[in-house]
Amino acid sequence: MPTADVATRLLQHAKDVHTRGDLLLHLQLDVSLLTGESSSWGSAGNMMSTDDTIGYFLGEVEKAGWRLEHTGYTFVESGATTSARIFGTGEGVVNHGAVAGYFTFRRA
Repeated sequence: MPTADVATRLLQHAKDVHTRGDLLLHLQLDVSLLTGESSSWGSAGNMMSTDDTIGYFLGEVEKAGWRLEHTGYTFVESGATTSARIFGTGEGVVNHGAVAGYFTFRRA
């Protein structure tokens, strides 16, 4: 999920490459985060947090002279935490990472 600094930097990049005359703009943003902690019981407690401002940000990019052409998403794992189960066998696993959005714009 972009910080204000990241959003400002990416929006300025969109304006700069539009001024330069580029035909395409490709941006990558984290649109949600998967976090969690292992429990003492060995279970997994994942939590997903999302960013509701992504649509606003994409609209600002379009105001800079771009039209959203294609969008794709992928989960980028940054790690995992495991804990032994108290009852039964195996381990509880909590994955960590982000859902990255890939946005391709065409010059309007």
